[in-house]
Amino acid sequence: MKNICLISLLLCLCLEATEAQIIVKERRAVQVLPPQTFYLNSTARASFGGKSKMGVNFVLPPGTVEWYFSFTTARGEKPRTSVELFSQLTKLIDPTGMTAIATNAIFTLPGAGACDILVMDKANAEIFLDKNTSSYGSFDYDLASARENFQNGTVKLDNITKGEWTIGIRNRNTTEGVTISIEVVAIVEEMKVVQKSFATTKAEIFASLARKAYIKEDYDESLQLYRRALSYDPNMVSANTNIGLIYLIYGDYEAAIESYSTAIALGAKEKSNLWLNEAIDDLKALIEKQSDLHGAAEILELFLGEQGKTRTEAE
Repeated sequence: MKNICLISLLLCLCLEATEAQIIVKERRAVQVLPPQTFYLNSTARASFGGKSKMGVNFVLPPGTVEWYFSFTTARGEKPRTSVELFSQLTKLIDPTGMTAIATNAIFTLPGAGACDILVMDKANAEIFLDKNTSSYGSFDYDLASARENFQNGTVKLDNITKGEWTIGIRNRNTTEGVTISIEVVAIVEEMKVVQKSFATTKAEIFASLARKAYIKEDYDESLQLYRRALSYDPNMVSANTNIGLIYLIYGDYEAAIESYSTAIALGAKEKSNLWLNEAIDDLKALIEKQSDLHGAAEILELFLGEQGKTRTEAE
């Protein structure tokens, strides 16, 4: 309690105004290549004038710190399919950049065909696209992101962050054509001036200190700090989910449900699903550590259901 009183006094002395301009680094998703669908012939048909490989060109925007491509396939010629990568990343991204995006949280439609997909620069793309090129040893490409016989999925790249690039796609099937749907999205980091109320700033400071106390397993201190955070920002979703964690540890299932229910109601208004993914990760970590916690598995199932709803909406 002494720590809380000291922090409160310092905040009152330092933050007397109602709001201020703050310069922050902020990350956002930028659609580099809108959803596109292509058809590639089989290698046999390609010898009679069709195409069994192609290149998709794009330029990474300034400030790119990482980028993703999502890819799905279907046998034969099929209608256009959207992989909805941009909308999913917009919900998953942490604007502060402190929490990494888990590619396994990104849904991609199941694939039925299979292609090779390679990232390369323009000069190597020209070699790749030459009809006489059959061996991958005759040109350079990014090995980390290369996928062979790839049906569907999302690939993250952070070793390439600027310039003009090509995604080369090849259908190796000798008898069957394939339809490919692809989308490319970059995560850019920018300096931004924001107006932030001191009440919000205080809430974030208390929540940060509460999280540190939680990690140290000082749950009494953590609970008090999260309550202080909510006194400044009652709509802070993460404070409610973390209070729920502490109540589970205390064995107070009803109080935990109350906190989590509040978090779900508040989280429904959020543009990002970051809070939901963090809540699920925290619950899984807690259950792994204390498998006998009453009600924890049921609450995790509830949150996984909420996550499933957001993925369905993304489809």
